[in-house]
Amino acid sequence: MSLLDKSIKRRDFLRVSAGAAAAAAVLGGTGTALADEQSAAHAGYDEVAHDAEVINGAGEWVPIHCHQNCNQMCMNRGYVVDGVVVRQKTDDWHEDSFDCPQQRGCLRGRSLRQQVYNADRIKYPMKRKNWQPGGGENAHGELRGKDEWERITWDEALTYVTDELKRVYKEYGKEGVVCNGWRWAPGSAMLRSFGGAIYDTETESFGCWAFQTEALGLYSWGDHPDIMMAPDKYDLPNAETIVLFCCNPAWSQHSAMYWLQNAKSQGTNFVYIGPDLNVSAAMLGAKWIRVRPGTDTALLLAVMYEMVRLDQEKGDIIDWDFLKEYTVGFTADNMPEMATTKENYQDYLLGKYDDTPKTPEWATEICGTPVEDITWLAETISKQHKVTLLHGMAASRNLGAENLSQAFMTMGALGGHYGKSGHGCAAIYTWDAGDSGYRMIAHAGGDYGYIDALSGGSENGENSFIEGNSWWSSLKEGKYISTSASTYDVGSDASKWETETGGADTETANGQVVKAATKLRANTPTYHKYKEMPVNPRLMIATMSNFMQSRGNLSTAIEVMRQADTCISFEIKMSLTASFADIILPVCTHFEGNDDESWGELSWPSPFGDGNGQKQRKDALLAWKPLVKPMYEAREEKRVFREIMERMGANPDDAYPKGNYEQWLGYFLGMRELSPDLKKWEPVLTWTKEDMKKYHCDLYPAQKGKMGFDEFMEKGCYVCTRSPEDKRNYIGYKNDKLGIGPDGTSVVVSDTAWPRPSISGKLEIYCQFKADNVNTIGLNPEPIKPYANYFRPTRGYQDTFEDWENKVKGQYPLQGFTPHYLRRAHTCYDNMPWTQEAFRNPVFMNAQDAADRGIKAGDTVMCFNDFGKMLRKAQPMETIMPGVVAIPHGVHSVLDESTGEIIDRGGSEQILSDGTQSNYFNQVDGYNSLVLEIKKYDGPALVEDFERGPFLAAGIDDPNLTDYYCDPEVIYADKN
Repeated sequence: MSLLDKSIKRRDFLRVSAGAAAAAAVLGGTGTALADEQSAAHAGYDEVAHDAEVINGAGEWVPIHCHQNCNQMCMNRGYVVDGVVVRQKTDDWHEDSFDCPQQRGCLRGRSLRQQVYNADRIKYPMKRKNWQPGGGENAHGELRGKDEWERITWDEALTYVTDELKRVYKEYGKEGVVCNGWRWAPGSAMLRSFGGAIYDTETESFGCWAFQTEALGLYSWGDHPDIMMAPDKYDLPNAETIVLFCCNPAWSQHSAMYWLQNAKSQGTNFVYIGPDLNVSAAMLGAKWIRVRPGTDTALLLAVMYEMVRLDQEKGDIIDWDFLKEYTVGFTADNMPEMATTKENYQDYLLGKYDDTPKTPEWATEICGTPVEDITWLAETISKQHKVTLLHGMAASRNLGAENLSQAFMTMGALGGHYGKSGHGCAAIYTWDAGDSGYRMIAHAGGDYGYIDALSGGSENGENSFIEGNSWWSSLKEGKYISTSASTYDVGSDASKWETETGGADTETANGQVVKAATKLRANTPTYHKYKEMPVNPRLMIATMSNFMQSRGNLSTAIEVMRQADTCISFEIKMSLTASFADIILPVCTHFEGNDDESWGELSWPSPFGDGNGQKQRKDALLAWKPLVKPMYEAREEKRVFREIMERMGANPDDAYPKGNYEQWLGYFLGMRELSPDLKKWEPVLTWTKEDMKKYHCDLYPAQKGKMGFDEFMEKGCYVCTRSPEDKRNYIGYKNDKLGIGPDGTSVVVSDTAWPRPSISGKLEIYCQFKADNVNTIGLNPEPIKPYANYFRPTRGYQDTFEDWENKVKGQYPLQGFTPHYLRRAHTCYDNMPWTQEAFRNPVFMNAQDAADRGIKAGDTVMCFNDFGKMLRKAQPMETIMPGVVAIPHGVHSVLDESTGEIIDRGGSEQILSDGTQSNYFNQVDGYNSLVLEIKKYDGPALVEDFERGPFLAAGIDDPNLTDYYCDPEVIYADKN
């Protein structure tokens, strides 16, 4: 038996796939040659590594960095035989238990080998065939996404890049250079050293939950709003009811289901609020409360109205003691001193200010929630019950959701669900999901974090950030609206405000003194009157990103990319953004590195994955290191940036003061575990003089830890052992967050349970800072209220009607939202055929809506609106609301332009949106605010993407390749 078992022989595959290049033209000629759809079916998709090599111990297990932005960072390991990864597995080095769980990987991480060895890898520096430098007609921008490629040398590629950078900076200034990638990625630091560029500022996954976060009194870990504040896994079972609000942790925060299922097994009931009865809700047996996308604020207002009504009728619904002690603004006798109006929130709910009581009958017309469910929910979350309210971020990724976080916070406060066992009101999100709280393993120094904090160099300058949804439309129009000098996630100077205590410091329960608020720390930028700023996108540079596929308004993105002079992409695979580039530079994955000078040039991956530092569970430290040598001509990304800087006459050390290898070691060696008695932080890993010699690094002093460095790398992780009696267990708003003192050992309070980070030190149901700050912008003629009022979104449910008053449906009667999906994290991992086959790429729609359109399961359907058209296969369901469709996001587009218009046969949801911005918060992305129609497609049926074949570099890659071009079987055979 061979190392890998193929379902189709290569000679047979070559014989039947002669038409592969023609197939690419039929599918739109995207500049990425697609293997023939029919003949490539299943070729190379069913490989199973031979057990003998593992059983006989021919190789070694090496820990993998699973890093691509799902924010879980689970443990995976690869079995390396003679430089080839032949198998993967997850955590199995210790017994699994609730107190010390295994850090198991998901299907995406456990398929990473397919990404590394995929045929779509960018193998060499490449130049688009018909592109020439200098701009103008020489660019032949109309051929981007269609052209063939030429292989060039690294020296030629870097010469093209630096010459174009110099030309564009000279002719157009920084307004001509657009960073078509994340502002915190390493490449952004390079551009700042040249004088800056135009960057983005958008809330991405967080939506409107990142709107004035700390001004409301909520916590924000950097730009991550409202995390680390829920009860941890030991307290979840103490809740009588857990309400899951617009989230699906089984698909997006996998480990959370372990903790939630444990609570269910101990008698906790579950409620799910959302537009579909998703798999998480079904698994937990949750009561489903229906709500249409983007109408959640209306629902919450009606729930709070009912709580007020029920409390007035029978009492014991609202926790008045909590409201008086820990909040401001609900009643007239509890207004903040800085309030400039006399409007309190209770009277708003009762309709005193707008003659519209927020009754269930008022809300149901908007949100679609049955009246009886609204009343039931109000009773269920009353002060009489132990309730934990856990929200995802999906509902806030809607236009017009600015007040959602304040409304959710207020609803929790009415029931008093803060700071007590069995109670909670916070996010269930990312690594923090289901086991919340401060980190038990934290870093003592500055060796990890956003690249901004690691780079010197000049600042980019004020108002240099295009905000939110308007990215592509602003680039097309040559101008953008700026509402803040900086980005959405910075803080504000609040020194002009007096606190509720008159500016006095506050002493916490453990005797530490907290200074009165003078600065709101995060997600509260200081706004100014809007400014119109110029941009002239002549050079687009993409690093660590796939903006064409991950941002809305794809139709406009295509126009913008084709109008630029030069597009540069640093990539590992043939993404959509790369296929529209002129120069593609191949970069290494985190699988690849080299610390052996005798083999070749030294190379080590960045320790930060997607740039965000320690994204792993609070009680675990995961090991990783490269598994194989750099493949093809790929280079480590930061090394390329440094060479570009040298050619540009800049000092690379200004942008990258530390090397990747030193940061990698410093990341692990700086980690400390909080002792169970809460008295000190202790090193996790032992580091000896022998280790310094072995790893060729003496930057870090010797230390005694819990586990040796080599043992850590062998086992793959270190996990704290915990118990129900552990003093480190956490309940949000009850326990202070503990951090590491400046000496690296002592324990300090990094964030107090109370006072809150708001100006008043309380939860601000009425927040004057929010209103004054946001209304400074001046874009919306209707000022935002200091409290969570309702307003019609710039796009939402009402826009599915031609005549809202008479309820006459319009041309686009369906609402679409874009859930995270098991097979990919945004656009990452989606090129792996195992996961493609396991999880198809449908559009989920209500069964009656499908029947009304003559659509059956498996039919190819066209999803369309004024902004674009795309194809998917339909999956009708009874468990999604009428008028609502779910389009799992992140798929690779296949642009068919053969008829003169663009049809995305890959099925990207991004072609169904435009640059419309939200009512007050420009930086939000309205990913879940789609309005569309669906009809049965009368053209050729779609072929499943796992049968379609890989995205190849036309003109360079062999169009007859199977999915494993760099076949581990072939590599292994060549070396033996």
